[in-house]
Amino acid sequence: MRDVTQGHKAIQAAGVKYLPKLGDQSDAEYDAYKKRATFFNATGRVKDALTGMVFRKEAKLEHQDAFKPIIQDMTLTGTPFEQFAENIVEELMDVNRVGVLVDYPNVGAVASGKVVTLDVADKLGIRVYASIYKAEDIINWRTTQVGGKSVLSLVVLRECTEVIDPADMFCVTKKIQYRVLELIGGVYKQSVWVENSNGTRVTSWTLALEVMPTKGGKPMDAIPFEFFSSEGGEPCVHDPVLYDLAVVNLAHYRNTADMEHGLHFTGLPTAVISGVSADDDDSYRIGSVTAWVFSDAQAKATYLEFKGEGLGQLRNAIQDKEAQMAALGARMLAPEKRDAEAADTIAQKRQGENSSLAALVNSVSRGLTRVLTIMAGWQGAGDAVTVKLNTDFLAVSMPPQQITALLQAVMSGNLSPQSFYESLVKGEVVSGARDYEAEKALIDEAGAAQSVAVTDEA
Repeated sequence: MRDVTQGHKAIQAAGVKYLPKLGDQSDAEYDAYKKRATFFNATGRVKDALTGMVFRKEAKLEHQDAFKPIIQDMTLTGTPFEQFAENIVEELMDVNRVGVLVDYPNVGAVASGKVVTLDVADKLGIRVYASIYKAEDIINWRTTQVGGKSVLSLVVLRECTEVIDPADMFCVTKKIQYRVLELIGGVYKQSVWVENSNGTRVTSWTLALEVMPTKGGKPMDAIPFEFFSSEGGEPCVHDPVLYDLAVVNLAHYRNTADMEHGLHFTGLPTAVISGVSADDDDSYRIGSVTAWVFSDAQAKATYLEFKGEGLGQLRNAIQDKEAQMAALGARMLAPEKRDAEAADTIAQKRQGENSSLAALVNSVSRGLTRVLTIMAGWQGAGDAVTVKLNTDFLAVSMPPQQITALLQAVMSGNLSPQSFYESLVKGEVVSGARDYEAEKALIDEAGAAQSVAVTDEA
């Protein structure tokens, strides 16, 4: 899935993993065969398109003013909430698995053992933050039954750190370390193990950090780590949501390789000479200024041309797979009809895609709500945090006839003005950047200004 979504360069670099050799091809012949092939990255385009549909509207996020700094920088590296959420959705599109660890800097080390209050920590820039871990870096995990409820008791995370060579500031060495999150006797404990190597292999592991994080001065009774997938927050592994599309995408790549290979050898006519005497020249040039003269009158020169149906069958196979990819979610890759289609027709065509995407988005919303709730509670900013990512994926504006009908319903007393405004927002007639009360205040202000202008004119 990583290779397919990254595109042509990654697929080509994998070589025979995705494009097997033909018969007894030599390395040089296979290299030419592979270079003629083209990987059309339908899967990557679908991933980008679906992610764009989710984030074409801002997420709805309820939080207190004290929680705003965390929203502006979720990771202490400058990543705002919107980008953080988009990174999670992209990971789920790729492999349908990602994890988020909520952590707090080791304030004891920062303050040399002194007690650090939240106020002092805030002034020092020390606060709760979240880190995203890809599926490949979640090495191990375990759950335990506590009071009839399944809770995380172990998570092992792989991290890569960079160490600058003391003798050369431009030389950076990468080292692997493992962060172990454990629930021991109902208390959360965290340790970090760093590799020791002799330059060629790992020789041993050293315990570099061992802490017992606290919340409000008390040990924590749960591991602040959240799993994300389209199926919810369970730690079990699920199939990637675009896996079927990726499989067809690779089959399409192999068909195009065979097609290009066939065109290379059969696309141009090949000159053929028969009945030539051994006394004649054995090298011949082709061109309008060159004539071939043979000593034997029975000698013939003609062109060998390909007339079989093999390439036609390959072309049909390529088209069939493009249709399959369209059915599996790549509808935006199919040729658009010239005639305009009604919004209802478009919505019905993509209902299956939208429902699958909506399930994934709702799962992410619930997971982010849990993450922000942990962060808010740890930071002392309250626990009432709710996240709702956009599930209105189609940019279809409300038709004028429907606006007129809604307005008539308001005038007849069958619909409230607030419901009318909410319908306009949902129909993308107005942006929805303001709530109903703010919009009503602007309308009243504009009406009062217009009334004053008319009075002055009179």
